[in-house]
Amino acid sequence: MVSNQLKLETTPWYEEHFQTDYIKIYQHRHSEAENELRKLLELIPWEKGQSVLDLCCGYGRHSRYLAELGWRVTGVDLSAPLLQEAIRLTVNLPIQYMRCDMRNIPFQKEMDLVLNMFTSFGYFPQDAENEKVIEGISQSLKEGGYFIMDYLNPKFVEENLIPYSREEIGPIELIQYRKVENGHVHKNIFMISGSEEKQYEEIIKLYDLDKMMKMLTSKGLYVQKILGHYDGSEYHFQKSPRMIFICKKGQ
Repeated sequence: MVSNQLKLETTPWYEEHFQTDYIKIYQHRHSEAENELRKLLELIPWEKGQSVLDLCCGYGRHSRYLAELGWRVTGVDLSAPLLQEAIRLTVNLPIQYMRCDMRNIPFQKEMDLVLNMFTSFGYFPQDAENEKVIEGISQSLKEGGYFIMDYLNPKFVEENLIPYSREEIGPIELIQYRKVENGHVHKNIFMISGSEEKQYEEIIKLYDLDKMMKMLTSKGLYVQKILGHYDGSEYHFQKSPRMIFICKKGQ
């Protein structure tokens, strides 16, 4: 029992969570990439052959859609199991996958677009660490390049959070507990399959609109538009489930 406690204390939640079981939980989203990206891509100028970085690409659902459109795609993630699944699912598509920490993006003015989808931000407890992610994104973009960031809307989350849910995904019973505490969204996930039970945790730091705008602008990323949903609807601070930023590097 002591060894398990030490593991939980020393291993960040995102290293525990984004493993093979994550694919089982979110496999139903495999076909949703087009619906999530189509309206967003209409808001930026682009052409086939341009370079895009899919930051926190997971098992590559957005990367594959972008490659099908004609982008030159680089997918980056920290999780080796998710990257292995991305490679397995990528057939006859010229996508480069790389493993790295999002705080240490290795590109310098190489990308026409950086994409960060599905609330893949706010993983770290300190603002400086999350700001380092934005700094790396800015450094990886060419001057005049674009950054699309899909983040949750804190106000909507606070007012509409579902504290408990239970569902069945094939043979798996999935139970989730959610709460907002000390400026973070906490989610405890229990996966039960037969006699086997696994537990995971997600902790996302909440940043309101003003704070996000300041962080982006401070790194040379200027917000062109803010959407509240993948359907292209305008952002509303209370009613919108998402806070999607369309940014341009430089003015």
